[in-house]
Amino acid sequence: MRKLQQIAKAAAAAGALSLSIIAPAAGAAPLREQDDIVTVAGVEIACRLTFPSGPARGAVLLLPGSLFSDVDGNYPTMNIKPHLYADLAAQLGERGFAVLRMAKIGPGTGSRTVDAQAAARHADFTTRTEAAAAGLALLRKAAPARPLIVAGHSEGALVASLLAGAPNATAIDGVVMLSGPALPILSLLRDQVAAMAPPGASPDMTMFDRTIAAIRAGEPLPAGAQADPQTAMLAAMPAFSLAYLRSTDRFNPVAELARVRQPVLIVQGGRDGSVPPAHAARLHEGRKDLPTELARFPELNHYYKVTPPDMPPMQSMALDTTNDPAVAEHIDRWASGLR
Repeated sequence: MRKLQQIAKAAAAAGALSLSIIAPAAGAAPLREQDDIVTVAGVEIACRLTFPSGPARGAVLLLPGSLFSDVDGNYPTMNIKPHLYADLAAQLGERGFAVLRMAKIGPGTGSRTVDAQAAARHADFTTRTEAAAAGLALLRKAAPARPLIVAGHSEGALVASLLAGAPNATAIDGVVMLSGPALPILSLLRDQVAAMAPPGASPDMTMFDRTIAAIRAGEPLPAGAQADPQTAMLAAMPAFSLAYLRSTDRFNPVAELARVRQPVLIVQGGRDGSVPPAHAARLHEGRKDLPTELARFPELNHYYKVTPPDMPPMQSMALDTTNDPAVAEHIDRWASGLR
């Protein structure tokens, strides 16, 4: 339910342009990082570029998920720091890739509203694709290397599909789906809420189903939604946030990924409590005969950290250990086939 709360809040904070050298893994050459911004529909969105020590062997655009995350993949409003995007950028940089990672607009993420009227367009999910296209243009200018790969995490995987599936996406050589859902967002939320029930219990989802039906139809939420624990967060959301959910829910991730002609790598953690492994199987099946690889990591969670069995989702999300480098290693091997 805390995920819903993030979507309900409004955003603004700015980041300055800077250059830095980050400490590499033992034995690796130093990496260079550079901060930048892209401005899309009245909002400055923070970006961070990671450059390898030598000539880039490829370039990766890393798109964030649904929560208010900064460029490193931390959630300032929740005080949770999984740093998935920082770790993955560094691990890919050590393997010779230039990486651009982007914040998700929201409080504390480094984004800044510069035109409130234009920023109203961010209530439409397709504006995320515009932001991704701006990030891709920045990456291509800063690091014109091939293969050019778009990698989206969680909700960002759907953004990656839409970007790569567009008619003018010929510059994109491959797509990586990082823990991407196979269901529209409101159906995914329903599954997540149902999974909160005690083992063996059969939750009454009547109010939740009535509430998401109203959101999908653009109608007032039913009486009682605010008092029901399953729907209280949805009922507390402003119209802007409900419009965002409604526009996101119109996209079927399986169908959108099936439109992508480029090779696709689907990455899935076996201990992912947010997007369970069955989603990866559905995405893979939907690709039919298109070039697709499914990489499973049985001990990893939604943020690619080694996770004990049966750890509750919020505890799993709060892990701040380093990402398992096996994910970056697999992306590197897969990308070698795109060159």
